[in-house]
Formats: sequence, C-alpha cells, structure tokens
Amino acid sequence: MELDQENSDSVQQANKKPVKARTRGRRRSNRQRKPNPNRRSGGERKRRPKVIGPPPVGLNLENCRRVAWERFGIEKLHPEQEAALESLISGQDTLVVLPTGYGKSLIYQILAVLAEGPVITLFPLIALMRDQERSLDEDAVPVVRLDSTLTVKARREALERVRQGGQLVILTTPETLTTADLQNALKGQTPALLCVDEAHCISEWGHDFRPAYLRVGIERNALGRPTVLGLTATATPRVRQDIAERMQMEDPTIIAVPPQRDNLRLAVRNVPGNLKVAAAGKLLRQLRRPGIVYCATTKTVDEVYVALRRARIPAVRYHGRMTKAERTAAQERYTKHGPRIVMVATSAFGMGIDKRDIRYILHLQVPGSIEQYIQEAGRAGRDGRTSHCILLYDESDLDIQRRLNATGQANMGQLYSIGDALSAWADVDRTVAVKDLALSAQVPLTACRALCNQLEKAQLIVRDSQAKIRVLVDTETLAATVDELTRRFATKHREDTRRLSAIADYATSPECRSVFVRKWFGEEDPPKCGQCDRCRPKPPPVKQSATTRDQEKSGKDKTKRRRRRPSRRRGQGNNRPNGEKTADDNNNGNNSSGKNTAAPKRRRRRRGGVQRGNVESTNSGVSNVNTNDQD
Repeated sequence: MELDQENSDSVQQANKKPVKARTRGRRRSNRQRKPNPNRRSGGERKRRPKVIGPPPVGLNLENCRRVAWERFGIEKLHPEQEAALESLISGQDTLVVLPTGYGKSLIYQILAVLAEGPVITLFPLIALMRDQERSLDEDAVPVVRLDSTLTVKARREALERVRQGGQLVILTTPETLTTADLQNALKGQTPALLCVDEAHCISEWGHDFRPAYLRVGIERNALGRPTVLGLTATATPRVRQDIAERMQMEDPTIIAVPPQRDNLRLAVRNVPGNLKVAAAGKLLRQLRRPGIVYCATTKTVDEVYVALRRARIPAVRYHGRMTKAERTAAQERYTKHGPRIVMVATSAFGMGIDKRDIRYILHLQVPGSIEQYIQEAGRAGRDGRTSHCILLYDESDLDIQRRLNATGQANMGQLYSIGDALSAWADVDRTVAVKDLALSAQVPLTACRALCNQLEKAQLIVRDSQAKIRVLVDTETLAATVDELTRRFATKHREDTRRLSAIADYATSPECRSVFVRKWFGEEDPPKCGQCDRCRPKPPPVKQSATTRDQEKSGKDKTKRRRRRPSRRRGQGNNRPNGEKTADDNNNGNNSSGKNTAAPKRRRRRRGGVQRGNVESTNSGVSNVNTNDQD
C-alpha cells in the first residue's frame, strides 16, 4: 500500500495535476479527531518537541510535570499519577491500581529520568520488556534489558552498563533478579526504585500467581531496601493486602481507581455450549475488527480458529501448545496495524500487548475469576473509542474451569509426598535437585517447583549455587510446617471456588454489570454505567394481532403468484408433450396474428383450480418457475 501511494504521488507531481477526489479522501482520513473526555491513556498527549534537552535538576512534582511534557509528550498528568509521584518522592512505598491504558508505566519512567540511581523494573513477560525497551529508547531514556533470550555478548554489555551506575532503567524478570551476575553488578549501588509491574502476580489470591515473585521481598533487603512501587490493573482489597505483605511494604500508599471505563460496553449472552461457535461467528461478522476471542482450552482455540478460516474471517491463534516461533509470528502479525484480523487465544495471550485499537473482546468460555475477566476485557479500546466486551455464558463452562484449577495446582497429597521425600534426603544428609525430588516423590515437576518455593519462603529449605535443595530444619519441624501449608492449600481451593462462583453471579445478575464489578473490587455504592446490556435492554418484541398475521400471509401468497406470471408470459406455460393438441388449439388454429389467445384463459383457470385436461401443462409450468427461482 505504501509503494502504491508513493507511485501515485510521484506521477501526480510530474503531471502537476492533483486529483481532487484523492485529495479530499486523504484529508478526511487525516482529519484530527475530537478529544475523547473518557480517554485514560496516561494523560493528554500532544506533539512531542523535536529537541530533547537535559532533564531538570531536583526530584519534585513540578520537575516531574516538565519531564512528562518535554521527554514523553504528556501535557497533563492524571491526579492519580501525580499522587503516586508525590508518594514516591517522599520515599513512601506505593501500590498503584489503575485500569489498563491509564499510564501506569509513566510513573517509574518519569522517576528514572530525574533519579540519580538505577530504577529496577520487574516484568512477568519478555514481550512486555521488549515493548518497554523500545519505548524508552525512542524517548532517549537510558535502558538495558536482562533476560534469558540475550546472547552472551549482549548480556556482558548490559551487565557492564549496570556496573557503571547512574541514571538507568533495568528491565528484568524476578528469576533474573536472583542471579549472581546481576547481584554482583549491582554491588555497592542502592537502586532509586524497585518497581514490580503486574504486581497481582505476587499474590496467591490473584488470578495469575507466579511463585518466582515470592522472593521479591527477600531480594529487596539484599538491594538495600529501596522504595518499592507496585503496578497492577486489577486488585481486590484482599489482593492489595497480600501484595503489600509479600513485598514487605511499610505503611504503603494505596492509589486505586475503579476498573470502570466509559468506552467499554459490557454484555453477557446465554448461549449453550454446542451453539457457541455459530453464535461467535455471527457476532464476529457484525463487530468491527480487530478483536480477541478468548477460550479456556487449547482444543477450543483450534476449533474456533478452523471455523473462522472456513468462514473466510482473517484470524490467527495463540496458545501454549504452539511452538515459540509460531506464537511469535502470530503475535507480530496481530499487533501490527495493517491487517484487520481476529486473535483466537487462551489467557496466555494479551499481557503486555501494546495494541490500542482492539475493538472487541469476546469470551467464548467463562474465565476463572472476575479479576481475570476485567484484566482481559480491559485490553479493548485503549485508544478511548467505543469497544465491546461480550461474554458467552454457559453453566457447563464452570466445570471446565474447575478441571483447569485442579490440574494447575498442587494438591494436599502432593505436598505430603514432597515432605516425605525431603525427610528421606535429609536423613542421609544430601542435597537434591528439583527434578530428582519430583521423581522420588512421584509428583509433576511444575507442582514440585511451586511447592519448593512455598517451603523456601517458609525458610524450611535453601538452594545452593547449583540450585540444589538442602533441608534446614529437623524432620518434626518439617512435618508440622507441611501440615500448616496443607491447610493453606485448602483455603486456596475454597477461594478459587468463591471466585468462580462470582463470575457465574456476574453473568446471571440482573443489576448493572459495572455496579457488580465495582462492588467486587471494594467500592461501596457505585453508580450505574448506563451503557451495559442491563442498563440498555433490548426493546420487547411487538405483538401482532391475528388480522395483521393474516394480512402478512396473504401478502406472501400474492408475491408468489406475481413471481409465477412472468414465466408464463415468456411462453414457459405452454409446454406439453410433442404432438398433443387441446381443444383451445383446434379452435384457434386459424388465428392469423400468431398470438396465443388461449393463455389468458389458462391463467384464469389457474386461479380457480387445475382442470383435468391441463394437468401436464400446469405441472410443467410450475417446474420451470421453481428452476428460475433457484437461479
């Protein structure tokens, strides 16, 4: 498309005759849109200055505003962003809960420009780190990225830049933060800020629990206890408290905004499971692309993807059973602005995807919690324009989520098996790798890792430089702690059941969708949104009287007779076997004009009924009419 545009512009300049139609079309497409008052994209963005000068000296709110405009092109910050900056400037630990697209990342980016020491930011996904690195490079902010995908040379250069100190943004993961090379590079330096993006991953009550986040509080002490900033889009009061405890925050400042966004249209449709694919196909033909269709299982993703391709709807898919190259290719194809396609994916897709023009989020199956649903639905309409968030609800979907929860979590029997195996290794005074421990306890490797993280947090075991596990307590203490953790797992199971029941209540509740969600996140008396399917119900169907139905039926019959008449006038009504003559042919055989005067009589007889003498002729005419209708 760009090549065709350049060629047309060059020809247009050579002939010096501008095409008015194209000029008018281009002006309409490039017209400035009116500002949307409901937009929450981190502030009002205007044209960025061409020259980026040195940052102002001094860490205060006024300089933060100057940096937001001069370096990032943000004219005005949201009050919540300014409140978070004031809290961090005073050295207070801060937890920020802002909706998707509100500009949470801008908080630590501004501080990174003004602070003297490095700013460490932890991300759960490498794709999100790459997007942040690209954005900071464009804004002339010094940044390095440390993750498992770097080459040996790139990692060595990044660590050398960390050793130099000064103003720097270090983007990494919780797993990389605990490595010895990064800790040695940070030795002697006190970070100005330790930021944890997607902080709900640190809470076992959150919807995306990550065991690696459990060591963030321990690593904070090793770094000299810098100020901590937690960022997330969704967190209930219980999750906020859990985040503050696990990150060892001291009297934190909590800044929370309700997850309601005025440009999102929430809706739920009750659709049986065997009709969901067909219902989704009809919706996708009506809704404007691009969009995302979320499914609970990889099997459903593949089925919907194949169905959309057969219906010639451009689509890509993304789930955990695909190869890394396939997932990367699908993500890159979807995120670029050119093709208007549909992404069919599991919950593994979406976190950190910087695509602002997603017009709808369709959940083919229910998610595991309200938090997960709002997190995924909030990825639509980040540009402030109207977008749709639709949930296709069926009660049988709850059973799917129950099976997924049972598969992804360690049960009490597995925990007891791990405890017995650790006691056996401790009796012989030997260390053991996680893989060998899982084999000896006959527990899946993923469950064994999660349980070892819990035991390590309880200071029952420790890992040496070779990642091998050593038991620190006696057998009796280990058994008692295992019993306590077992009770916690039982509590976790009840909590998952409660959250799954909440998503069912959301789908069946008669009240406003926004009111239900905001109450779930701790708001006491939220107002109605006026835009969801509960606030704007469909008009009831108009009742028709018997007279109206008879008139419509008679109108249909007249339409059918009108469609038959032209075919008879074209001569198709006179078909009959060769050599057969009727009385009308004998009477009109001497007609000099050659016109068929018997046709009007047959039409009149057709209205009144079919005579025995014209049965074959009439049937032939009807068959011709049907053939023409099919064509």
